[in-house]
This record gives sequence, structure tokens and C-alpha cells, in this order.
Amino acid sequence: MNADKHLEKAKRLDSTQAKLDPKKDWETIIESIYGAALNFIAYKCQTEDGRHIDTHSGLPKVLNDLGHKDLADLFRQLDHLRMARWYGGQGNGDSAKRARILLDKIKEGCQTDE
Repeated sequence: MNADKHLEKAKRLDSTQAKLDPKKDWETIIESIYGAALNFIAYKCQTEDGRHIDTHSGLPKVLNDLGHKDLADLFRQLDHLRMARWYGGQGNGDSAKRARILLDKIKEGCQTDE
């Protein structure tokens, strides 16, 4: 997928999650945010570094190697939140709100206007 397609997909996922209720839809919000984050990061890496990976596995290491340490840390936090809430079943509206805060920081780090 090219950079523009990653950005379009990220924006779609972000727009979808923004319409949902954090208390009722926290699982869907977190998963949509996770997908949006992956695509915002792919856009940044493709446009700034000329490469990206299309998977979350190993992404923090790649980001660190490319000099994007803040994004690596933010993505790591989102990944931990997702695993604890999704697989651990420890979800609530607060976890969705935390995921939204992390996504806003990731978007800022990717310098997108959305």
C-alpha cells in the first residue's frame, strides 16, 4: 500500500472510532485506534524514511532504528493497552479514552493535520 492509501485508511478508522461511545464500544474503539495508529505511522515512515512495515510485530524496534523513539514509545503503550484490554478483558470507557489520547499524540508525532 502506498503512503496516501495508508493515510486515507488511518483517517477512515479514526473517523469511525470517534463516532463510538467509549463506555459501550471500548473494544471497537481500541481496535480502530490501533489500526489507525499503524497506518499513520506507516504514512510517516513511507514519506520521511522511504520505508515502512505493514505489521505491528517489531514496529517499535523499526521506529527506534529510524530515529522515531517517541513514536516507538507511544505505539508500545498503545500495544500494551490493547493487549491488556482485549486479551485480558479489562476494558472500560477509561481505556478507550486513554487510547484516544495516545492516538492524538501519535498523529501529532506523524505531523498529520487530522
